[in-house]
Amino acid sequence: MGYSKAFVTALEFVWGDGFLSPGGPEEIAALDGSHDLRGKRILDIGSGLGGIDVLLVEAYGAAEVVGIDVSAELVAHARGLAEKRGLAERVCFQLIDPGPLPLADQGFDIVFSKDALVHVADKTTLFAEVMRVLRPGGQFIVSDWLWIPGAAEHPLVNAWNAGNPLGFVYTTVSEAHGALQAAGFCKIALQDRTREIAARNRAEIARLEGPAMEELIAAVGEESALDRLRSARGRQPVLDAAALIPTHLYGERPARTSPSNLRL
Repeated sequence: MGYSKAFVTALEFVWGDGFLSPGGPEEIAALDGSHDLRGKRILDIGSGLGGIDVLLVEAYGAAEVVGIDVSAELVAHARGLAEKRGLAERVCFQLIDPGPLPLADQGFDIVFSKDALVHVADKTTLFAEVMRVLRPGGQFIVSDWLWIPGAAEHPLVNAWNAGNPLGFVYTTVSEAHGALQAAGFCKIALQDRTREIAARNRAEIARLEGPAMEELIAAVGEESALDRLRSARGRQPVLDAAALIPTHLYGERPARTSPSNLRL
């Protein structure tokens, strides 16, 4: 399916302008609020519509944000948003191919990603790339959807995935933690956000079951509007069962290379 215009419009209607995943600006505050982003150069992996990147500059004081995405349609939309907000010199977007990041070593103070890594199967390789492009002492700040061991056979998860047009790749909490360790990150921390996202999803269902549905139908048509409601209803039991685990992940590139890692 991909990100059609109606699909994107429906997601923004539910989650806010420039957002393609649950939580909106409130979830960014929970993810980034304890970190000082002022004056930092940030890479956003899976920048989508660009709303988060604009927010990182306008609300959090980032000096520059570089967003990368594999969708030409999303990159074009994000560029238009940055220009509209007068931020084209501080917020830029690049269309990339899946694989190694086409970026120089140690070019960023922070690497950020919100709910885009669920499209990446090989997180170990990606985390190693993140480590490469981070400066010593740099931070990796991520929101991702993980799952419990055995969730691949969980009936609620299978029902949710069957109705998901994008296709997601999940890892367990221990696998995600291990991938961060394998890449060399220190100060690793993972925070379970299931309760918060489940509550927001219930609010989304209530909103779409109310008068907002007519407004959404007017914007995107009945089929796309009802798809949003079906998606939210399908997501709720998976969240309530804690089979899927929305998670904030954090790691730092060590400020110095230990003697044991030096090449002779």
